[in-house]
Amino acid sequence: MEYQFCRDLIGKPEACFSMDHEAVGNWLIIELGTLPDKITPLIAIVNALINNERWEYSMEGQEFDLKLTRDQAEVRASLLSTNMDCEEMEDMDYYDDESISHCGLDDFKTMLESWLEFISP
Repeated sequence: MEYQFCRDLIGKPEACFSMDHEAVGNWLIIELGTLPDKITPLIAIVNALINNERWEYSMEGQEFDLKLTRDQAEVRASLLSTNMDCEEMEDMDYYDDESISHCGLDDFKTMLESWLEFISP
């Protein structure tokens, strides 16, 4: 998973992720933002999964949902969890890269720690 953290012209943190992981970047900005109070407990949960102290973890967000297992992290647009007819789902195929992403749990942890370091004063 490739990503880069930067700041816009007014100093607001931004996260740019590779094409297959755009949903992770969107989730990071929208659901966690720059709040260490949300990020630090999530890192602890990831550590518990890595140490086999938990089986899985789910977090429903306003726009994106997160599911963690002992092996991977999945970010999925909340819209994908709603019931849509087949035609509506076909129209959404184009946006899959922005709507769902998977990565290894270790990579996810590294990304969270990097983001926390980036946003810290």
